[in-house]
Amino acid sequence: MYVQVDLRSPAASTVLLEADDFRSLKVVVLSDDGNTERLARALAGVGTVDVDGHACLLVEALRRLSGERAAELEWLADFDAMIDDARASGWLMAGTSVRAHVESQQGGPR
Repeated sequence: MYVQVDLRSPAASTVLLEADDFRSLKVVVLSDDGNTERLARALAGVGTVDVDGHACLLVEALRRLSGERAAELEWLADFDAMIDDARASGWLMAGTSVRAHVESQQGGPR
């Protein structure tokens, strides 16, 4: 799964995509110029950006962004297993946020 942050307009949007892919978690930033300076502001309510440039995504926000999927027991079990793997790998922070790589993509369709 990944969180897509679209910075190509003044009203940045944040959505969760591929919510059934529990093998990886990342943030994909779409921008016209490759600049991700607005990322921290765009992630408000979803997470933060740490000093190393990784995103720290709130576990509850990921559940919320998944919409109706979070009400499905099988999806929840798989999601919880992904969070447990993050914990075992040292990517769970304070039990509430999971650390994720940030990838920048320039341009693309709107």
